[in-house]
Amino acid sequence: MDLTGVLGPSRPLPVRVRPVHGESTGSFVRRLGRANGLGLASFLDRVGQGEASQDPEQVEKYPQYTEMKVNAAGRHYLAVLSGRDVELLKWALPSLADDLLLSGAGPAVWRWPWEAEGGHLVPWCALCAHQRRVGERVWLMSVDSWRVCGRHLRWTDDSRSTVPEAVSVAPLTECVAAHRHRLRLQGRFKSVGEELFADACQVLYQWWGYAPDTLVWVQRAWSAGLEARSARAVPLVVFPEAVKLAWLMLRFEQTGLRTPRDRARWLVQVQHQADVWGVDFAAGRNALLLWLERHSGTAKDGAAVASGRRQVVLAERHNRIAARTGSLEQRSCMPAV
Repeated sequence: MDLTGVLGPSRPLPVRVRPVHGESTGSFVRRLGRANGLGLASFLDRVGQGEASQDPEQVEKYPQYTEMKVNAAGRHYLAVLSGRDVELLKWALPSLADDLLLSGAGPAVWRWPWEAEGGHLVPWCALCAHQRRVGERVWLMSVDSWRVCGRHLRWTDDSRSTVPEAVSVAPLTECVAAHRHRLRLQGRFKSVGEELFADACQVLYQWWGYAPDTLVWVQRAWSAGLEARSARAVPLVVFPEAVKLAWLMLRFEQTGLRTPRDRARWLVQVQHQADVWGVDFAAGRNALLLWLERHSGTAKDGAAVASGRRQVVLAERHNRIAARTGSLEQRSCMPAV
């Protein structure tokens, strides 16, 4: 009888694996086990007690679908087995933070919830992995369901499909430009810029829902090797318009003018842009009106960001609904789609 999971490991495994910053715990333990000739099911026996499928092949797929949760004792076991300090593991693996551990101060336990908690499992850019000499697939815990690697211009998401596993956005020059403009927006206006981008995404997701066959979006999906009407394609195909709309929202906020006439004037500006984009304005009008309604008042909580001589002040209702941290859905005042 193997009592390792009960008594705890006493020394590191022979082969050490360097964790990737932001990596999921499940991804890391799978790589650590494989490096030492252990399947994930066998490795789990050394980390404590828990329940998993009787089929080792199914267990191997867990890191792609959900995140491994451990209690404090289980985290200590991982530190010993990996030969890494607990503080380093906490820094590298987000799910090992104190507030995300399973409760209980007793024996080491682990669990694989039905869905990942605290984020999305998004594959790490394979080209980044190659540069770091990591040969295995790595899953990151991402606050959002997709990521853009600015270095290699690759887009990955939390889809369980591996066809394609990643999309090169290099041929999608408008998406490359959008990524840079988003970073500029966030860099200059911090959380306010990110919240406006989150609002713009939710507006565009609704917009797409009413006009999924818009030619520019269909062509982008095809260029990316994605099904034009798939939910997976939506964040990527509307990305350029979402960034541009976020900047238009910023200009509206910068003026500080929120009368019905000001809102009507801004809608006309967006309509002109929609014509330039080749997108049916009528399909997104209701979502835009809802956004304006939630940004019609002034801020009372002092939420402002300096921008030269001006300040960007988001409306009170937006600040009541939107979170300061979390995913794009959480940081938006718009209903999630």
